[in-house]
Amino acid sequence: MKHLLLLLVNLLIVTGIINAQLCPGGGSTFASAVKFSQSWIAGCSTGTSCTGGTTLDNRTACEPTTALDACAPAPSCTSNTNGSDIWFSFYVTGTTASISVIQSVSFIAVVQAYSGGPTCGTLTQIGCAVAGGPSSGVTLNLTGLSVSQKYYFRVFGSSNSAAQRTGTYCFCGSTGLVSAPLPVVLTGFTAELTPNRTVAVKWSTSAEINHDYYILEHSTDGTPFYPVQQIRAKGGNNINASYTYTDLNAAAGKNYYRLKIVALNGEFEYSDIVSINLKKPLRFAVYPNPVKNKLYISGNAAVSATIVNSSGIKIKTIRINKGANEFSTDGFASGLYFVRTNDNGETVSFTVIK
Repeated sequence: MKHLLLLLVNLLIVTGIINAQLCPGGGSTFASAVKFSQSWIAGCSTGTSCTGGTTLDNRTACEPTTALDACAPAPSCTSNTNGSDIWFSFYVTGTTASISVIQSVSFIAVVQAYSGGPTCGTLTQIGCAVAGGPSSGVTLNLTGLSVSQKYYFRVFGSSNSAAQRTGTYCFCGSTGLVSAPLPVVLTGFTAELTPNRTVAVKWSTSAEINHDYYILEHSTDGTPFYPVQQIRAKGGNNINASYTYTDLNAAAGKNYYRLKIVALNGEFEYSDIVSINLKKPLRFAVYPNPVKNKLYISGNAAVSATIVNSSGIKIKTIRINKGANEFSTDGFASGLYFVRTNDNGETVSFTVIK
């Protein structure tokens, strides 16, 4: 029985089951680079702690040698003894990216990034950064990148003490890295405060390749995010497309937004996160939007208001009480309408579809 258990444990180690969480496929050579996964940082609570993030490893079980892979140029940022490198490949969402490594207290981490490949000897260093000491963290900021190009980086230890050349780490705080070229080339993504104290989330693209739709997601503390609206892509490989979504229900205080970019095959990536501070929200919000027959208005104070159409013609005067209010739109033609308070002109829009 004892021998059987030892055989089973060895089998699990060989197949990578035991180390699946810590060793995501990367190995001691450039050829074994594993795709960077946004799922490793999706649960990170902050950029200064590994809380919620995936723990990775460059210890013996993950990197069976102690020698630094000679397939790539030596690091320019350290003169200590280096070893135990784990390789990753990545694409980017824009021209800049940050690789942030938060490491264990026994590990002095180095991040070294490259362009070039895919054969040994063809890599060129594009950045290198070393931690100031164990558990101090290190961030490598990259610029001048191309969204269509594949890049590589490796994480390894650098110390004259062998005990500080291996350890565990996470990528919490990393930005701009994805596992494959995005189906969308984002040229802009912003959250702006409107005169009506709502939030207009805007984004623009220069290409949408095999892209299906966006899901705009919102958070009040940076994690977790919840879906707000799904928006169908306009499509086209060489078009300049623009999108705007007005969030009528943004919370008082900090609001965070990101895009879930979904391809036709169901694969998806996330955009970078944008934020805005909404000091005072509107006194009311409308839903559903668009509406067919019944419009609901949620008010946080009693106020009188006027409904006007897109030509500015008054359709109806209403009273919005604190709490939920129900109004019929049976006599409304299809089109865009505005609810405007009579005291200070706060305005929200809604669309009627028949």
